[in-house]
Amino acid sequence: MLMITINTDFGNPISQDFYDKTINSIQFHQLTCTCGHSACLTIHAYYDRRVKSEDHSVTLHICRVKCRHCNKTHALLPALIVPYSQVSFPDQIDIISHYEGSGDYSEIMEKTPSIDENCIRSIIRRYLLHWFQRILSAQRSIATSLSFIKHCFSHFSRQFMQIKRTPNILFLTPT
Repeated sequence: MLMITINTDFGNPISQDFYDKTINSIQFHQLTCTCGHSACLTIHAYYDRRVKSEDHSVTLHICRVKCRHCNKTHALLPALIVPYSQVSFPDQIDIISHYEGSGDYSEIMEKTPSIDENCIRSIIRRYLLHWFQRILSAQRSIATSLSFIKHCFSHFSRQFMQIKRTPNILFLTPT
């Protein structure tokens, strides 16, 4: 399965309602498949995806679309969700910022009790193994911003902290 990451506002909490509003606001004819064709994606199926949020996990019903030209399917993910991770993009940025700063994670664990020490260690390990040198060589600082996400997609063809090399396209919603 391939992915299309949709630019979203980082101030919104992750919920099914937020996800549905994001998907319903998309003009599907503007989406481009990884094969290069536009206006060829139709809703194909849904699958459930868990994301840790505050004091519990949220289960989202994720939309998949299928290309009429190449028959590939794509999951539509808001930029708040890191592919193959249950921890949201802003929470991962917070964890890494604390790692590079004070190293005190108590504030994160108080704000989001579903994220424990093991989860934090796993995120830091993935960051050091897969992303630290990339970010350092690009002379960028990590941030919860559209420009940082655009940079990761343009230079690495994937969302920040996405470990698997599954093709992923950034869709910037027209203004």
